[in-house]
Amino acid sequence: MSSPVHGGALRLDELLSRAAATDPQREAVIFGDVSWTYARVGDRARRLAASLAALGVERGDRVALWASNRAEFVEILFGIPLLGAIAVPLDQWWTNKDAMAAISQVRPKVLIVGTAQAGLLEGCGFDLDAAGVAHVVSLDAPAATAPLPYERLLADAQPLHHSVPVASDDPALILFTSGSTGRSKGAVHTHRSLIATAMVMSLELGLRDGERTLHFLPLFSSCLEHLIPLTLMRATHVIMPQFDAAQVWQAIATHGITHIDAVPTTLRRMLEAAPSTIPLSLRLVSYASEPMPGPLISALAEKMPQVDFVQFYGMIEHLCLTVQRPPEQIEKKGSVGLPMVGAELRLLETDDGPAAPVGEILARSPSMFVGYWQDPEATAKVMHDGWMRTGDLGAFDEDGFLVLSGRLKEVIKTGGVSVIPGEVEATLLRHPHVREAAVVGIPDENWGEAVHAFVTLHAGAGALEDDLKTFCRGQLAGYKSPKAVHVVEELPRTGIGKIARRAVREDFLRARTEEVIP
Repeated sequence: MSSPVHGGALRLDELLSRAAATDPQREAVIFGDVSWTYARVGDRARRLAASLAALGVERGDRVALWASNRAEFVEILFGIPLLGAIAVPLDQWWTNKDAMAAISQVRPKVLIVGTAQAGLLEGCGFDLDAAGVAHVVSLDAPAATAPLPYERLLADAQPLHHSVPVASDDPALILFTSGSTGRSKGAVHTHRSLIATAMVMSLELGLRDGERTLHFLPLFSSCLEHLIPLTLMRATHVIMPQFDAAQVWQAIATHGITHIDAVPTTLRRMLEAAPSTIPLSLRLVSYASEPMPGPLISALAEKMPQVDFVQFYGMIEHLCLTVQRPPEQIEKKGSVGLPMVGAELRLLETDDGPAAPVGEILARSPSMFVGYWQDPEATAKVMHDGWMRTGDLGAFDEDGFLVLSGRLKEVIKTGGVSVIPGEVEATLLRHPHVREAAVVGIPDENWGEAVHAFVTLHAGAGALEDDLKTFCRGQLAGYKSPKAVHVVEELPRTGIGKIARRAVREDFLRARTEEVIP
């Protein structure tokens, strides 16, 4: 006779349950005047699960959250999987059209919304019904579009005593891609891939138990790299509604922050607003999402010598790819590091033979997603014999460090040859007057596409377009040098602060069309 089984499958919600069981009185969430312990957040997560069960949510159902950064995000992300259901955070900046497109894809049984998002749902009742949404819950005051009050549901519920059994390979989370190169797609992560992500990120970033971490990037997009691994480390999550450089420094000092997760754009703004003395509590900055300019990381390291900077490379579908550790930040400027534990990367072979020095990056690791939600065609386009086609171009240096060149879809075809925007941008950023740069291809009768550069300048700088063109011609092959350089006040950005090349191109083409049409 066999003995009873102890333990269970890998599951996302266990990260919160473990923290609540082992250190219940540790601060878990701080948001404005709200301060909740892990015991309280764990209790709220179980009350939420019981409330959702009463609303008919079962294993495999989807529950969507459409709201900006707030304290409840933590309990919602970890409470939904207690039922074996799938959490679906939505982009807080989406229009109702964008949101309805995603909602129609995943067909959530329950939609949880903030005040701003509830307002955007006005007039969408029929569409919500058609998308299978049975209940809309308001995190704030009830509204006509969101009649169920969230806090009342939790107050009336008894905590769920036993989580619904799941398999480690069951879906737990759907994260939508940014849609920067097309329609947003729902990337499906299993309990297994999420636990792998949490463990590998904690190890490779050098996270410590009990970190005090500050969230200013949007939680809907940064939960994979930030909220989930830091909950494994039983961190205190200090959450800001949005990024503001001065307020970030104030929060670091007030709350004794030890770790932040950022992108180069936010780090540049933090550097510009940095106090004369950096708070001693801050020891670790992780960053990703866009190339780190060499002058910026040098300036950051000089201003904050006591802080370790760690860069990682990954994406919504596949987070744990490479890591560049603190000693390599200066030594290996321009690279994104070496493969993380368990990650394998290679360049795609061409029909003519082995991959060229620069090629599309293929990757596989335990953190890889399992596909796009109910979109086998889109999944097949990125999966290649068990490897994921990242859509990124890159090369490995003599030490095995990965150097990114840009996105495959953003390669400019000019006069029959290919130009990688990232190479031209890196050249422009070496000019002392250039603060930021975006390079795109613009339709051209003579060249097919012409290389156009859009730049912002440092305060007080006075470089002219012709000066920058001459600078590029001195460092790049003629066909790579911009045919035009446009000095602009600012560049359009995605929600997390990345430069949106597609928007740069579209804005220019729209303005050019308006000039032609009387």
